[in-house]
Amino acid sequence: MKLGYANVDRMLRSISITQFYEWLTYAELEPFDEVRADYRAASIVQMIANMNRDSKRHPKPFPITEFVLKFGVGAPKKERQTWQQQKAIAKMMVDLYNAKD
Repeated sequence: MKLGYANVDRMLRSISITQFYEWLTYAELEPFDEVRADYRAASIVQMIANMNRDSKRHPKPFPITEFVLKFGVGAPKKERQTWQQQKAIAKMMVDLYNAKD
């Protein structure tokens, strides 16, 4: 998508094997995937968190791994909400929307 191709098969047919390997080599030197973007965002959040941390409660700086999004195997498990929890959340949203200043 970043190269302007919506059809990956067509894109692969249009380049030579040499060009394909050049792209693989370039990707190793200058990663341009979503993981790299997650690390860029995490580094900004890490800097802000470390600048504002309470050094008594957190004597060591926060590592970047605290702020990288986790998907798949390493992702935290979320419990399913009951219909009662969903109803309570919806009621809070309605109350906030209808609140008078």
